[in-house]
Amino acid sequence: MRKFKNSLLNIVLILSVVTSLCSALYEDQIGKFDWRKKFVGTVKFGYFDAQNADKSIVATDENVLAAISSKNGDILWRKVFETDNTRGEIKFLHVTRDGKSIASHSSEQSPFDIITVNGNNPFFFRGYNMNNGNLLWEWSITATSQNPENSQFFFREHNIYHVLPVWNSHIEVTEYHASTGQQSKPTTSSIFAAYITKDNCVLSGQYFACIVKEQLLVIDLIADQNNLRTKAIESPNSSIKVIRGKDNIIQVGKSVLNLEDLSVIYENNNDAELYVESDKIIQVVQKEKEVKILTDSADLTAIADLPETLDNNLKIMATKCKAKRDDANQIACRFLMSTDDGALALVQQGKIKWVREESLTKITAVEFIELSLSDAQGAIEEELNSGDEEHSNSDILSSLYRRLHSQYGMVKNIALHLLGLGPPPSFSQRAGLVRDDFGLHKMMVILTKSGKLFGIDNVSGKQHWVRVLKNSEGFSNGQGMRLLVQRTSKFYPLPTQCVVIARDKSTGNGLIFQFNPLSGQGIDKGLLNLDYKIQQASLLNYGDNFLRPILLVDSDDKVHVLPESSLKQVDGFYFYTVNKQTGFLNGYVIQHENDKAELLPTWILNLGGSDNEQKITHVVSKNPIERVHSQGRVLADRSVLYKYINPNLIAVVTEGPDSIHKYMLNVHLIDVVSGAIVFSMNHRRAKGPVRIVHSENWLVYSFYNEKIRRNEITSIELYEGKTQTNSTIWSSLNAPPSPLVERQTYIISSSIAALRETITEKGITNKHVLMALDSGAVVEMPWMLLDPRRNSMVPTEYEGIIPYIPELVIQHENIINYNQTIAKINGIYTAPSGLESTCLVMVYGLDIFVTRVSPSKTFDLLKEDFDYFLISTVLIGLITASYVVKHLAAKKTIKQAWK
Repeated sequence: MRKFKNSLLNIVLILSVVTSLCSALYEDQIGKFDWRKKFVGTVKFGYFDAQNADKSIVATDENVLAAISSKNGDILWRKVFETDNTRGEIKFLHVTRDGKSIASHSSEQSPFDIITVNGNNPFFFRGYNMNNGNLLWEWSITATSQNPENSQFFFREHNIYHVLPVWNSHIEVTEYHASTGQQSKPTTSSIFAAYITKDNCVLSGQYFACIVKEQLLVIDLIADQNNLRTKAIESPNSSIKVIRGKDNIIQVGKSVLNLEDLSVIYENNNDAELYVESDKIIQVVQKEKEVKILTDSADLTAIADLPETLDNNLKIMATKCKAKRDDANQIACRFLMSTDDGALALVQQGKIKWVREESLTKITAVEFIELSLSDAQGAIEEELNSGDEEHSNSDILSSLYRRLHSQYGMVKNIALHLLGLGPPPSFSQRAGLVRDDFGLHKMMVILTKSGKLFGIDNVSGKQHWVRVLKNSEGFSNGQGMRLLVQRTSKFYPLPTQCVVIARDKSTGNGLIFQFNPLSGQGIDKGLLNLDYKIQQASLLNYGDNFLRPILLVDSDDKVHVLPESSLKQVDGFYFYTVNKQTGFLNGYVIQHENDKAELLPTWILNLGGSDNEQKITHVVSKNPIERVHSQGRVLADRSVLYKYINPNLIAVVTEGPDSIHKYMLNVHLIDVVSGAIVFSMNHRRAKGPVRIVHSENWLVYSFYNEKIRRNEITSIELYEGKTQTNSTIWSSLNAPPSPLVERQTYIISSSIAALRETITEKGITNKHVLMALDSGAVVEMPWMLLDPRRNSMVPTEYEGIIPYIPELVIQHENIINYNQTIAKINGIYTAPSGLESTCLVMVYGLDIFVTRVSPSKTFDLLKEDFDYFLISTVLIGLITASYVVKHLAAKKTIKQAWK
């Protein structure tokens, strides 16, 4: 009996310890403060399910295979392949069109509906079930011939054909059983074709067609004899392309040919977008905002008023047509269409049923914008502003007058609203875009690579507006389009203003778009085309109407300012330029004299080496809205170690080969005003991808250690010492002393996709580093674990430094997206909220995830389970007791006085 009691006690003890170590998220908390949206990317191949038209199968440029519901555009299932195109790129997609699954050669394997070919040598062949996306079989091959990246594929009767053209030489054709990977023929066929070139040849089904002088040469890759046919064409400069929808159909010049008999089946005189469905040529004719989809015999559908977000070269990716129920002679079609900017739409009976904005998989810039004030808040703000401007020496009577006038206006507005005579609500009021008490509700302004702008609610994820910047692109040096905030919502009643700086595709000149980020509407001229190329762009300090002017430097080193009335502000402005290919950094200062601004070079640095073997891969500056709360760090002996807080400091990373160590990675900290290299550090036999974050007086970056074959992360801290040079103003021109550098390297078990620091309004809250892992998790890493002063096995007594351990342990409770995996993370954006304890976070890649974090917990906010009843009861009891005690004390005092 005693043994039983002891064993039972041990079990209870073990269970209590295990349960105490467990941490979990309650089910009702999921999605309360966060949301996630899934995407697939820009569609490359598309098919409708032959058995179920309510499902479409797509393959995208983000290496994703997915099934999308035709009813609402939701993702039914999704397969995400490797980011690296050498393994993940989808080169070929085949979907059964007769509604019957393809039977496997092996009795042990299930029938399959989808075939994909991924990668670039090796090539991975996979078969999938269309209903659930399950992988049924997989095999791979490795091409031994030259230039395997030119490989193409087609499917015929249970077999996959691998076509490898060797330009100006021959074509190699290998036949495989689809499900087993066994060669149907013992050897690879080689077809002599010395005339084939990359620009003049296409593969359509089993036919390889080329334009040679004034002839079209067509090779049947399956036929054993008489496999070459020719047809005369009008011009040797005719273009050749494949028409989607059906194999063996191409367009040469304006003629559409069937390669089976080389007959001309259509003349595309209108240069319309074409698609083939059941031997019918379908045209997409787009004129301004009207789109017609038609054949030679009938108009299939038309969109009278095309939204601006889709007005960008519509293409048909898949079509499903069937006879109408009431009239068998007429057909009804459903079209899966895409645009150049990545949007995917379903069109049926002249209506757009749904649109998926897949350009959000290529985000280049993000800004969180504060919302406008409510009517009540705006009235208070106007009252305060008028008091500051008109009644600076006001007395009590003037303050009372402003208050009564404000209250009268509020009562009047309420009365007019009840009678239905009030002014119509603004766009922000209709959309519920009004600033909350804690500043947690904001507008996310997102700029994508294709030039699309989105205004998305950070609380609900709703898209409030979308704008398309036509004919725009990023800059030639790899720098994407810029999104800058010229004026925030703090300067009521002036509207918020943002600007996009881009490059015109056709001319290469600069392009400016100024807009209101809350409504998406253009401001002043809206889109402005410049007559010069932009070399550098930046914002100046606040000018007239609290608007930050735009500084532009063109390719001829001439200075431009928008608006021009703010030209005087550029005097003494320092900036720098970077050439990533050559490794050169140049520093400049602008001098303003006689109403002219002149650019003067101040310094030059060469980080590329003597032979330019080192290439600049990253240039990282500090967050411009960052605030440093504490200037020093208290040591164990009560002395202060002052931080080296240089606002002009940037981090530059160079990578390149090395004759001795194979790879070399260098990190430089450079003062961009003086051009001085403050600190440099090199890593031998180390290479990227490098992820880096720069804040306050510290720097954190990750890389791959080639020697030990592991991922490492390094942290660096800079200090001035125990004496501070200047506690009020920092000057890079006064040659501050070299900083004291603390550095440490840690081992991390997973590769890192992105790094970002948390940021708050006043900088009081502790800094944490957000690490996005390749597995799709986002870890909130406390700075105390990355502290470079963790250089001793014995902890410092009073500083609270954790003993050094080489490995950084990833704790699951620190994963802020719990089970909401984010595929192919490209970056993290953080923004302060109205609460000092809370930081707003957006993680983007193939998916978008928005949440909030509190590095120092919510010290300025009451918890949800706060017992208001108990605290109210206690307060009432204390107040009552104080009055009772006061009364009793008074009576006691009176009695003592009468004695």
